[in-house]
Amino acid sequence: MTAKIRVLPAEVVGKIAAGEVIERPASVVKELVENSLDAGSRNIKVEVEEGGRRRIVVMDDGEGMTREDALLALKRHATSKICEEGDLDSIRTLGFRGEALPSISAVSRLRLITRFRDEFSGTSILMDGGQVKEVKETGSPPGTRVEVDGLFYNLPARRKFLRGVRSELAHIIEVVTRMALIHFSAGFVLIHNKRVLFNLPPTQEERSRVRAILGKEVASQSVRVDWREGEREVRGWATVPTYVRGSSKGIYIYVNGRYIKDKLVSHAIAEAYRRFIPAKMYPVVILSLSVPFTEVDVNVHPTKMEVRFQKGEDVHQLVSDSLRRALAHPSEARPQEVLEVKEALSPYPTSPITTESVGTALPPWRMVGQMKGTYIVVEGEEGVMIVDQHAAHERVLYERLKTSIDRKAMPQQHFLFPQLIEVKGEEMQLLLGYRAELARLGLELEEFGDRTLAVKSIPSFLQGEDLKSLLEALSGELAARGEGDTLERVVDRICVLMACRGAIKANKRVHEDEVRSLLREWEGTEQHTTCPHGRPIFVRWSWRELEGWFKRG
Repeated sequence: MTAKIRVLPAEVVGKIAAGEVIERPASVVKELVENSLDAGSRNIKVEVEEGGRRRIVVMDDGEGMTREDALLALKRHATSKICEEGDLDSIRTLGFRGEALPSISAVSRLRLITRFRDEFSGTSILMDGGQVKEVKETGSPPGTRVEVDGLFYNLPARRKFLRGVRSELAHIIEVVTRMALIHFSAGFVLIHNKRVLFNLPPTQEERSRVRAILGKEVASQSVRVDWREGEREVRGWATVPTYVRGSSKGIYIYVNGRYIKDKLVSHAIAEAYRRFIPAKMYPVVILSLSVPFTEVDVNVHPTKMEVRFQKGEDVHQLVSDSLRRALAHPSEARPQEVLEVKEALSPYPTSPITTESVGTALPPWRMVGQMKGTYIVVEGEEGVMIVDQHAAHERVLYERLKTSIDRKAMPQQHFLFPQLIEVKGEEMQLLLGYRAELARLGLELEEFGDRTLAVKSIPSFLQGEDLKSLLEALSGELAARGEGDTLERVVDRICVLMACRGAIKANKRVHEDEVRSLLREWEGTEQHTTCPHGRPIFVRWSWRELEGWFKRG
């Protein structure tokens, strides 16, 4: 009987291995640029034709290789970056598997030209489908040049699944972008069909690199993130909550210099921005994490895009805390934008209002009026600002509640006779289960019979609130608690609900002295660009913008 199981030929094994590492032209660029960075290159040039489908060339001025090393580098599992099993516990380079060059050469025609810095001549090696076709001495500058032609020419099934030129080029641009946003000491040039797309020299000015890649607006709306706890550190840039996008593609995460996709870190970023930005909107964030090499496993996937953290909870807390600190004090890390306004014409004392970030205060303002009983209009020398009164008051009350949890100083209204409210059995159990937390927020409850609660006090700002409706809404929030929700998160949701219930409603006329008081308190909050639900609190236009609308000046 003929055996069903057989050992595959070496060329088939090579193509299968290549398929794990090389998915598309961008995969080739990623692997080759990582090798260039590991070689200490200061300048890396990437040239592609037809989105990399026809040709990819990566050149660098790194340390280069000798003839012997160049031949070994084209063999599978040959690498200079690890020597023994123990090295896998402390990976310090971007590449280490020894699969990049042999995987690429197995599915293309590849020429490697390299010269070690201390040698007078270089080596040129031609590979075709994983087979060595030519080895010769050649003249070349120090460093390495890799030319890849006809990617997947010998794998037509894989080649036909490549996307169009524009799509494949977009993936290559994204790869180079990821590298350039973290490796500032290296210069990057990207050329497509002889047209220069990127030309980024080495720099120490990180904001200038961010501006060159992501644009002036992102750079101007970003704050510095820089926080260290023990051996772990988080550095990078993050946009203020008023600058968001409809896609998470602007989030770049790095661990020890390696770009990764990680749910834990992504969740920590989302937690830091929660309550500050609308649902399904995302900031632009560039975060570089430095953790002890022994605390992270990068040997999880052939593409090295996934990692495992030994102390995931600590990393999550570090990322979330560092972003919150940066967003709470953005004026310390972001150029201030000050809106000058005229001296108030009303007899009331004036108060500064902040613009787009905490700590960036406006000089005295002048209230113009109120629109639809909902929006407060403020005028100044440089422009006009419109504030959503409900959203601003909601933010004020939310911050007041959060502060009261720590200080136990929430102003309360105590009832001379407790208010008896009949509730459902499940609602009663939920509310009594969080009685201590609610009491810290000024809402004191006691059991009074099978399905009756005695409300002894409420936060002062909830005077006049329909207590039965409030308790129903609170029990609904508590019932919605998910398995992963911490007590802190549940209390936060309660704060949001209570702030919303107590805030000035839309279509309510307010007096100017009430407006002044509200805006003064709003200014004092740590985060006042959005309400706790993430909706923007204000919009602003400069006089120049207004004049442009009317074709003046």
